[in-house]
Amino acid sequence: MLRSAGSDLAFLVLVAGAVAAGLLGFAVFGETLSNSLLFATCFLVLLALFVLAIRLPLRSSGSRWSAWVTNASVVLGAAAIVIGANVALYRHDVHFDVSREGRNTPPQQLADVIAQLRTPLALTYFYNVGDPNAVNVKELVQTAARNHPLLAFRAIDLDKEPGLARDLGVRAYNTAVLQAEDRKVLVENVTDPARLGYAALRVLRKRVETVCFVTGHGEPFRPLPSHFHFSHVETLKGHETPGVGDVLEGAPEQLDRLQLALDQIGFEMREIVTATASSIPPACSVVADVGPRTAFAADEVALLGNYLRSGGRVLLLIDPMSQVEGDFERELLKPIGLSSEAAIVIDPLNHFRTDADKVAVPYYPPHPITKRLALTVFPQARPIAVTAPPSGVSLIVLAASSQDSYLRSPKPAMAITDGQAPGTARGAQPLAVALEGGWPGAASPDKRFRLVVAGTSKVASNEYFPYVSNGELSLAMLRWLAEDDATPSVAPQTFKLPEIVLTSSQMRDSFIVLEVLLPLSTALFGVAMWWRRR
Repeated sequence: MLRSAGSDLAFLVLVAGAVAAGLLGFAVFGETLSNSLLFATCFLVLLALFVLAIRLPLRSSGSRWSAWVTNASVVLGAAAIVIGANVALYRHDVHFDVSREGRNTPPQQLADVIAQLRTPLALTYFYNVGDPNAVNVKELVQTAARNHPLLAFRAIDLDKEPGLARDLGVRAYNTAVLQAEDRKVLVENVTDPARLGYAALRVLRKRVETVCFVTGHGEPFRPLPSHFHFSHVETLKGHETPGVGDVLEGAPEQLDRLQLALDQIGFEMREIVTATASSIPPACSVVADVGPRTAFAADEVALLGNYLRSGGRVLLLIDPMSQVEGDFERELLKPIGLSSEAAIVIDPLNHFRTDADKVAVPYYPPHPITKRLALTVFPQARPIAVTAPPSGVSLIVLAASSQDSYLRSPKPAMAITDGQAPGTARGAQPLAVALEGGWPGAASPDKRFRLVVAGTSKVASNEYFPYVSNGELSLAMLRWLAEDDATPSVAPQTFKLPEIVLTSSQMRDSFIVLEVLLPLSTALFGVAMWWRRR
């Protein structure tokens, strides 16, 4: 018989909390949140069991046989609950990392790929047990691979299995071999677990996507060089984390970071000169024109127009100084309800740092391109005027400026101010749009085109690619155009030191809270304490 005590309320609270957490854990939430709630349920159940156990009498009343039955029932019940709790914890495991810098947490690139696996993946890592970085990679992969039946991970000491390593083509320490169906990728000298995430994307890819970059009009694209120039910046992590201080050296207007990101996920790139081409090569999954400066000839416009009519995929990143008037606008933009004015969008409300011509976009409509974006920056962007698209074409504005924005001439002689330009109306300006459907008047309306038009090419340049979600936006546009949705979407590696980027309103709010309200509240509490004690 239970003793009457004042812990009844605590016991009931624990039981109620366990029931509530368990019901929420089985609701429709993400895997991590559901597992965390179920973990809390197990913890509360064990705590309630402990509270209940300390209230049991040492000896039960009645005969000796009834006492034995009661004690055996208590032991068996407690054992059943403990075993059930351990099984539940194993099936709904949650990883908590309490280290200062998250050293025991796998990088997001690797965790995202493993969490989104749809086909079996075998990963064998031949490591050097004397290398602490390699041992850390092994432990992080083991942590990320917990309870994922589609990932078969093996960590093998190369010195103990030289024959197996030779059969798989391994010739050096810290080599990872990834296999999916009949495809195999071998990556040498892996001491950064994020590289395994990108390697997994390459081996999971069933077909190779090729992005054909248009050149001949002043575009910054250049063929992928044989090597890139890196420098190293010392950080608080020092040399303990490989690659943490590696910074890519390149011209700000070039596309090196974008090209590296495409190469990491298994995309191929090639250059096409539309002025001399008779047609778009069949191997091109996407045709990208990034930052043209000079005008397109009529034959080039016709080439791109025919490609879109036949169901092509095109990315247009134009700038305020791009010459897209005339045939280009008349043949490629206006038929689908688009036009563009040679102007720069100025946004006094949402902008990057103190530059009103670098528009910050914190909100997006639901679309496959924008589903992973946080904040993006559109520097010196021209507006994309949007009208009702023709029948059979769907159009969505991916990014737009705030209602306080207005237009300014792109001439560099004019200064950027927050004051409204004479004769310019304020209002939200579309900065990037996505369209798909059947091209108006095409001979084969069943062939659906895809087109993304953005008012700035700087979002993909070396200078702005690392900022906030610009790199993810650049990759997401190309992946959506190529219909590359079979493999997981991961954040690209930017090869730049991380920064905290705030919009002007966020900077203002932070200043008010930290520099005004916090000191003022300290002074007010001090005056209140003095008044109370005087």
